[in-house]
Amino acid sequence: MTTATTVAGRTLSGWSRDGRHGTWYALLPTRPGEPLLGALRIDRGLIAPQGTPERLAAAVLAVAKLRLPGVLGTVDLVVEAGEVWLITARPPAPTLADLLADGAAGLDAGSAASILNETAQTLLALHNGGLVHGTLHQDTVVLAPDGVALLAEATLGTVLGDTSDSARRDADSARREADAAAWAGLAGILGAAWTVPGSPAAGLFARCSALAGTEGLASARAALVAGRAALPADLLQRTALRAAVAALTPDLTAAPTADESPDETTPPSTARHDQAPLLGERDGDRTPDRARTPARPHHTPHRAPTASDRALRTPHPAPRPAKEAPAPAPALAPAPRSPREVPAPAPVPDDQPTVLGRRNRTSSRPAAARSAATAGAEFEAEPGAEPGAVPTVAGTVAPGGAVVGGDILLRFGPGIPADAHDTLRAQWRTEPPPPGTRPRPRGRRAWIATTAFLTVAAVLLWLLLRPAPAPTVTAVAVEAPAGRLSCGQTADLVGVMTTDGGGGPVTYHWLRSDGHDSGELVRMVHRGDRRVTVHLRWTVRGPGRFRGAARLLIEDRRKPVEAGAAFSYVCP
Repeated sequence: MTTATTVAGRTLSGWSRDGRHGTWYALLPTRPGEPLLGALRIDRGLIAPQGTPERLAAAVLAVAKLRLPGVLGTVDLVVEAGEVWLITARPPAPTLADLLADGAAGLDAGSAASILNETAQTLLALHNGGLVHGTLHQDTVVLAPDGVALLAEATLGTVLGDTSDSARRDADSARREADAAAWAGLAGILGAAWTVPGSPAAGLFARCSALAGTEGLASARAALVAGRAALPADLLQRTALRAAVAALTPDLTAAPTADESPDETTPPSTARHDQAPLLGERDGDRTPDRARTPARPHHTPHRAPTASDRALRTPHPAPRPAKEAPAPAPALAPAPRSPREVPAPAPVPDDQPTVLGRRNRTSSRPAAARSAATAGAEFEAEPGAEPGAVPTVAGTVAPGGAVVGGDILLRFGPGIPADAHDTLRAQWRTEPPPPGTRPRPRGRRAWIATTAFLTVAAVLLWLLLRPAPAPTVTAVAVEAPAGRLSCGQTADLVGVMTTDGGGGPVTYHWLRSDGHDSGELVRMVHRGDRRVTVHLRWTVRGPGRFRGAARLLIEDRRKPVEAGAAFSYVCP
């Protein structure tokens, strides 16, 4: 099986690893500054059942529409070289399985709680959107450079394979329970690997694992958040996770070597099909380039060979066969002066214009239409003829012909009658019409008017549709509830933005202390409004104590501005 070396216009790097549904690769950037992308080549056996490609495309689109920050971002779903590729925003490396296998130092209960909280939050968001992950495992949890846990291959396990639609619908509730059971297994593994046995953190993870299997994933996550006191204080900083990710991230930019794939193609410089043959080779002896080098992933369209290509391929072009012509008379055949001298080529028909025609004009009549007297006759000069004599056909005089300066003047027809001479002279001597009667250049004026109208219309359209400049945010503040919140209450955090009075969109983010990112939000500001308020409503449920903090980040065009506030939650 031949694997493409480029996918979606990007080159595959030398890094790869096996996934749950195929093989993962890294895509190198095409220009400096572009990020690396991930590419999952889905196994053909999983995509082969009827209707699977359509279900796969619908599932990938459904996940992308949710825009969940905890899912490995999807860029595209393409077909390249007969293979189906899922393009992601980054390569899936390193994974939680890599961290557990390496036994990285410094990973503690705070690292485990951060991963469990983020994966549970993403799974609940998938379930609320009517989707399930289906294959949650250590190797489908990817760690970003900032230590955030992302889920890879989301929903792929629910659509790949030969399963009927009715069985798939019946299995949705079972798959949600399977997601919760898989998360419970992760909680047990991380609790055993990164906590001290018998510590409060180990008990917390064991309790969350049991709740996920009995009461569901939401109850397990609520218990994890409520047990914040048993976890390290620097939980949200993810210092140990960031260090472990930096140490275990493989070299994703390494170019593939020749011994990595048996079907590696040759570089583009050696795969040209129009290169000249080697010295000493003939066209018949050359091996075509397609037979000597494997096919490139992207095909070059066939084009007809040009004159330069034929000159490169044929060192000595064969002479073009000349048209069959009658042999010249023996008396006119010049004697060659040397064996190497090449006789001058015969005059080309219609190669020199004359007064009424072209010199050496050939008859357009077919040979069968010529008279028997002139068929096969040669133009020849009679011996002893005067210099001004007209060339004859087979010794006859051509009437109406004359030789002027070596050019043949051909005259056809009876000529102009004498009584028409005066009429023709009067027509030639007629004065031109006065300047005022010349036709007006209407076409040019219409073109100028049309161009001016289109220019004005384009300017007006640009003025109407141009994007409005965003207002500048000069200050920002966040106000939180003053008192403590009790069981099940909602905290209303109010962000106040001070602008310069301009109108337009303002882009902002809400960042919560539990790791939740609201994503990019846009608030349209009317011109003249210098004080704009936005709200973040945060509902907390379950017993325990909790201190929540939120930051409002304004992505201004010139300089980002942010502010934060915190509130307390107590539920006995």
